[in-house]
Amino acid sequence: MNSAQQQAHDAVAGYRLVALCCFYGLILYFGFSTYQALSAISLSSLLIWLIQILPLVLFAPGLHRTILRSNIWLSFIVLLYFTHGVLVAFDTARTVLGLIEISLCTGLFCSLVLQIRKLQNLARQ
Repeated sequence: MNSAQQQAHDAVAGYRLVALCCFYGLILYFGFSTYQALSAISLSSLLIWLIQILPLVLFAPGLHRTILRSNIWLSFIVLLYFTHGVLVAFDTARTVLGLIEISLCTGLFCSLVLQIRKLQNLARQ
């Protein structure tokens, strides 16, 4: 493996780490926001949280194993969460929560796109 390939692998590992941090940050964020909205842990709040994170959790195995197709689809799905974050940010009572969701979605999306690009360049070499 030459120096350029090693640098590309290191870059992919860095992007993967950022993607994983933002991914799990979103899952924790939805747990916190659900708890804050309902002010109690109950079966209904757990069900709401599971519905919110289900699309993310479906892509967790592909994200952990760095599967290119899974990363591509996750980058599309995270745009829906970004839209949700923008809508939440317009509510004056939940602006901070919306900005946190937007930040996590932006970090996840950018790291996924950069990771996808590096993986495609490695596949061509």
